[in-house]
Amino acid sequence: MATLLALEDFSLGEDAMALNKAFEGWSTDRKGMIRILGHRNVDQRKQIRLAYQEIYQEDLNKKLKSELSGDFE
Repeated sequence: MATLLALEDFSLGEDAMALNKAFEGWSTDRKGMIRILGHRNVDQRKQIRLAYQEIYQEDLNKKLKSELSGDFE
C-alpha cells in the first residue's frame, strides 16, 4: 500500500483510539480511517496494529475487514 505522506510525529495510542472511534455507530467513518492510515508508512501501520491489539484485545486487520466493504475490499 502506498503512503501519501507519512507523519514523523504521531501517537500510536491516539491513532488506535481514533480508529476504534471510527468503527462506532451505525456507519464506519471511512474518511477518518483514511486520514490516519493513508498518512502512515508501512512500519507505522504495523505499530498502530500492535497498539490497537494491546488496547482493545482485537486484531485491527480483522476489524477493518469486518467494517469495510465495496471499494475497500
